[in-house]
Amino acid sequence: MMEEDDMAVGSALTDKTDVGVILDMGSLEGKMIESCVSMAISDFYSLHSYYKTRVVLDTRDSKGQPLLALASGKLFSFLFLTKVR
Repeated sequence: MMEEDDMAVGSALTDKTDVGVILDMGSLEGKMIESCVSMAISDFYSLHSYYKTRVVLDTRDSKGQPLLALASGKLFSFLFLTKVR
């Protein structure tokens, strides 16, 4: 997973864009999706290191209950308080 330390090159000139992802981290699919998306972002920036904007995943666990996570207000705090897109 891409960490903020990976943005060390020119970090003063790099803009961070948080992207929120809600996955069931207890399932094989959720773990695979997180791994694949993280690798895709890492691969992209390996090829396009000159980009100044960096996408940073902010992953949350739905604990197998995506609709309950949505309805409980956790999504509201996740989206608005952490300022993810």
